Amino acid sequence: MTLDALLANPVWLAPLAGVADAPFRALCKEQGAGLTCTEMISAKGLHYNPEGSGSARLLRLSPVEAPAAVQLFGAEPELMAEQAAAVAERLGKDLALVDVNMGCPVPKVVKRGEGSALMTTPDRAARIVSAMTAALEPYGVALTIKMRIGYDSGEDCAVDFALRMQDAGVALITVHGRTRAQFYQGVSDDAAVIRVAEACSVPVFASGDILTAERALWFLEQTPVAGVAVARGAIGRPWIFREIAQLRQGAPEAAELSLEDRFALIRRHVILARDWYGGEGVARLRRHLLRYSAGLAGASYFRARISVAASYEAVLELLDEYEAWLVEHD
Repeated sequence: MTLDALLANPVWLAPLAGVADAPFRALCKEQGAGLTCTEMISAKGLHYNPEGSGSARLLRLSPVEAPAAVQLFGAEPELMAEQAAAVAERLGKDLALVDVNMGCPVPKVVKRGEGSALMTTPDRAARIVSAMTAALEPYGVALTIKMRIGYDSGEDCAVDFALRMQDAGVALITVHGRTRAQFYQGVSDDAAVIRVAEACSVPVFASGDILTAERALWFLEQTPVAGVAVARGAIGRPWIFREIAQLRQGAPEAAELSLEDRFALIRRHVILARDWYGGEGVARLRRHLLRYSAGLAGASYFRARISVAASYEAVLELLDEYEAWLVEHD
């Protein structure tokens, strides 16, 4: 699928480490996400253990979401290019694009010169982009990056860095409106994101604090960005993609999800996880279930119960019990 075709629905699910596994991505796709992306995957992990590593397992895509994006992280141009080509060879038509993580703020990533640390070494970052672009060209796969507006507090090097990556061959840039030093604190700097979109000739996507459909629509209709990448706004609310689609189609406001539809969607997530993981995915599913109850009556009691549920059957029984209680106490 070409980048132009992907831009027909420029509302994408951002890569979310530890959260955006295949069942969750499939659900977001069903709810209207134009593109989903894997969790960030270590290029070095794929290189040294291509079949048995956790990194390799993260490459698995749900049939529901394909074609999807794969995000790689690393700091060695040759190795990154090698693994970009290997991913393209492995996934074939199921691969939509390859994204490079240049925004992760986690210390264990940054200390190796990876993630957002690449913003402090633009020459190296440009070499990575150039090498990966060349490696992907025979496969017809575009290379994109996800970056921040800077590394240190108060820094805004986003435009210069983005233009450097554009010159190196990147096809699309997603900008999270915080510095690395902020992690996820404070407020995303929309003005900095917009400056990048105004300066670049390649499409620029906005990321950061896109927690409502209204905010996504503002970016899409009132700013020069080409699209939005929804991250935390989709956790516990994957129907945000449906809401954004409703607003884009001219609805005065997004239709509120009924209690019945909300629980049907949660059960769908449970079934997707069960089919994907077998008996091993209950613990990973739990973090989503805790977020699904946000804003509902009796949420603390539900969370206490769901935290000790040990099987999918127990989870489904608890969901039935909780929904019935909510209906009774409405």
